[in-house]
Amino acid sequence: MVAAGVNRCIVRLLGLLGCCLVHQALARPDAAQADAAVQAFAIEHGIPAIHVTLLHGDKVILQRGYGAVGASEPAPGADAMFPLGSISKQFTAALILSLADAGKLRLDAAVSQYLPEWFARDPGLRVHHLLSHTSGLADFLWLKGYRPLANDAATPTAAFIALAAAAPRRFAPGTRWAYSNTNYKALALIAERVSGRSYDDALADLVLRPAAIDGVVSCHRLRPDQFVPGVSGDGKPTPLDPSAAAYVGDGGLCGSATALTAWVRRTLAPRTAATRRLTQPSVLTDGTQVPYSNGVSTREFLGRAMLWHGGNVDSHSTMIAYLPDDDMTVVLLTSKGLVWLTELMPALIGAARPARAPATAAPLSGQFEDGLFRYVVTSVGSKMRVKIDLIDTFEFVPAGGREYVAEKLPATFRIRLPADGSRDRFELDWGEVRSYARRVRK
Repeated sequence: MVAAGVNRCIVRLLGLLGCCLVHQALARPDAAQADAAVQAFAIEHGIPAIHVTLLHGDKVILQRGYGAVGASEPAPGADAMFPLGSISKQFTAALILSLADAGKLRLDAAVSQYLPEWFARDPGLRVHHLLSHTSGLADFLWLKGYRPLANDAATPTAAFIALAAAAPRRFAPGTRWAYSNTNYKALALIAERVSGRSYDDALADLVLRPAAIDGVVSCHRLRPDQFVPGVSGDGKPTPLDPSAAAYVGDGGLCGSATALTAWVRRTLAPRTAATRRLTQPSVLTDGTQVPYSNGVSTREFLGRAMLWHGGNVDSHSTMIAYLPDDDMTVVLLTSKGLVWLTELMPALIGAARPARAPATAAPLSGQFEDGLFRYVVTSVGSKMRVKIDLIDTFEFVPAGGREYVAEKLPATFRIRLPADGSRDRFELDWGEVRSYARRVRK
């Protein structure tokens, strides 16, 4: 979900909803209330253009564009193309699974079998570790040397993988979970090597056409006027990086609300063996179940089961979600980078606004890390002040039980303290994914 530029503008993000979380039964979404919430959210965050699709079953609750695509142009329609960011990972995962079904690769095979020039010394690293973000590979987006590569249109995919492969491993494969765009960059190159085709062509032939999905394509195959232009968090026009390879596999697709709605209804909604495989949580070597695998987050939200993924690039923020218990589909496409769309979701799914509640566990303090971010946690009365490096500092307030939520972004950031009373670890929900932080021992 995190993409280049997050450290430049996340500090400017403000939540619209209340302070803390209580769980209530899911209500049927109200079209008028959802419409009003989207308009308020767009104004609050200065989003130039946004398109929202909300379905209950196959019934359209809300399908509307807001704002304008450009000067003197109308609001984006359902077929308007938006850069999808990390939602692209879901399509890459589907491509890898298709190639595995065709006998072109094995999910339990060593990555070195397909990418020997970088991973010959990583015999324990398997393809399924890449799919589930349990590889331990550093994220190339955060490494020194990324920007010159991204600024050069001639940079190949291999250069980004090489950059990350040269960095120290975060942990042994399968032992922890940490989001890394490198995982899906490597999967894209594996797909090209075993299929003998470009990533774009293999995706079209093996995933999009069989699912009858029209309206998903590499952004760099489109002219700039063929997708909705976007702005950065501070409102400046921000084009995509010149290097198409900077996005391949992990964040390079453009798509329309029509196409993404069809994708959700045809791949996530059906209760089939294929859907169960795509959405099966991964399991670490110590037995910990992680609610992410194959480009799909299965983390619950406000007490609801959800299958979802968000996407962020410097100029666009997106989200798709499916709520299986209520057969509800949500597609959000915007033209502003790094907006936490999680804060809009409660109004769309009919959830109660978060409300403050006393916690039963005292605040933490100390230094922690989750394999990607480092956290400095300070106890301030009943609150926790949490500095997340590369992102921002948040005030976390009690939300009942052993939970705390970010005061300004309560639907997005949530800390869960261990049920066994341990003070040496915590879980952090951020957006649609969940990290697992451990205390740093000096």
